[in-house]
Amino acid sequence: MHGGIQDQLIELTLLELDRELCDALRESIDETISALLSPEVNDALYVHLSRVHSISRDEAPYKLEILGSVLEKVFGRSSKIVCKAIAKRLYAKLGLSFFDNPTRTLIEYVEEAKISLSEG
Repeated sequence: MHGGIQDQLIELTLLELDRELCDALRESIDETISALLSPEVNDALYVHLSRVHSISRDEAPYKLEILGSVLEKVFGRSSKIVCKAIAKRLYAKLGLSFFDNPTRTLIEYVEEAKISLSEG
């Protein structure tokens, strides 16, 4: 039977999954940047995202392309290390196994996590 309550339950489950993923991602961004750099750098990042890109702390997980671009502008090649550390922390929070792939971006890690969560 397609449609109706079954589809609504599936949509609700996917929304809950997205919310769980985004909450874990926001925490991972905050914790990683604060731990690697400092809480002040983390705060400055969000001030910049808010003033220049009109992105709030809560919106950051939905705007990973812009976040990645800002990190790259600020940290240059080191941004890959920061992004990988964010991904590692995210996977740990979600109970997923992290496999390092030097060519993978933060967006790709997040997409992979989303797929793993929806299958699991």
